[in-house]
Amino acid sequence: MKLETSVKGNCITIVGRIDDTAQLHGLAAHVPVGKVVVDTEGVTFVNSIGMREWIRLIRALRETGRSIVLERVADVLMTQMNLIAELAGAVTISSFHAQYVCPSCGHEGTPLVDVGSGLAKMPALPCPECGSAMELGDFPERYLMIFKG
Repeated sequence: MKLETSVKGNCITIVGRIDDTAQLHGLAAHVPVGKVVVDTEGVTFVNSIGMREWIRLIRALRETGRSIVLERVADVLMTQMNLIAELAGAVTISSFHAQYVCPSCGHEGTPLVDVGSGLAKMPALPCPECGSAMELGDFPERYLMIFKG
């Protein structure tokens, strides 16, 4: 799936693969000054060159004084962002997808985790199949480092 981006007012939506062909930093010129909301729920893949473009977008938005709120961050992007210390203070994350598994029925999914006023640990979420508590299917640090600044 190729990369598709759209800008509507102060909202940027990114769908597809953030890879060698991504050109994200130019999006900043199309967003009004002030708070910017970025939705990446549809991102399916990120490689190292794609992360470079993602960082360029974040920098371009911040250099013009915009505050950045990330909503519905895709699991693949969330785990990559946790590896880059610069992003911890650069963005506010309101929600993200994370890998969960149900120990009772084996259901696997990437449900949306609402950050609310903060996130010290990954929450237990109900399984949509059987109602039991799902568990995080990965190391918590892959999702939480960005919240520790």
